[in-house]
Amino acid sequence: MKTIKYPIFTIFTVLLFSTSISYSQLHISLGPAIGYTIPQSDFAGSTADYYNGTKYGLTGGIDFGAIGRLGLGPFNFNLSLMYAPLSNSGSVPDPNSGSTVDIKMHILTVGVGTQYGFGVPLAPVKPYIGLDLLFSSFGGSFQFHGTQRVNSSSNDMNSSTRVGLGIAAGVNLKLLTTSIDVSLRYNMLNLFSKRFEAPSGDRINSYLYLNDDKDPNYSAGDQKHPISSSRTIATLQLQVGVLFGF
Repeated sequence: MKTIKYPIFTIFTVLLFSTSISYSQLHISLGPAIGYTIPQSDFAGSTADYYNGTKYGLTGGIDFGAIGRLGLGPFNFNLSLMYAPLSNSGSVPDPNSGSTVDIKMHILTVGVGTQYGFGVPLAPVKPYIGLDLLFSSFGGSFQFHGTQRVNSSSNDMNSSTRVGLGIAAGVNLKLLTTSIDVSLRYNMLNLFSKRFEAPSGDRINSYLYLNDDKDPNYSAGDQKHPISSSRTIATLQLQVGVLFGF
């Protein structure tokens, strides 16, 4: 029995020691975040592009939300919830002079992903890179003014959801149990899912949905079906968070 006792005791001690190290490296943090979202690719553009169905014509806006992280050694597992309201107003190419449109769109995005940090010796600063799977819900409203082929009422968009990816580079500054997190993120919000959902009929239907894929009824010169190709929805996001450790 003595030949078995000590090996078992040794293995138990090693496992206990390894577990204590793992738990000492494990940390949870949670806190609010604020930033600025800049539309990219087809999500940007002008109000004329919006009317023509080539781009969404949105400008940047302040976003806000919350971040939660589970850290283990150099890795962080990230969960985020961000809300970004975007808008734009301007003229549209219409025979009626003075035709304009007001566009409002909001995005609620849930991100789930991981980060890898690079420790800086003797410094409370930890740079990192990250990758997130993004689930986004889009909504909003628009109103044309004095524009042919569409009404001048305020119209609400139908809610749409998309799945995409986000890549991030940032730095985490540790201050006792609190940390300041600053990151730059490029979000490809509809990378895995594009759809055209509007029913056939009036031109106004093309704006009532997100419609990031080509209109199957599109033909050159058809004023009722302006969306001629699929559209990429992407954002560049500067984000600052204050995370409290638990």
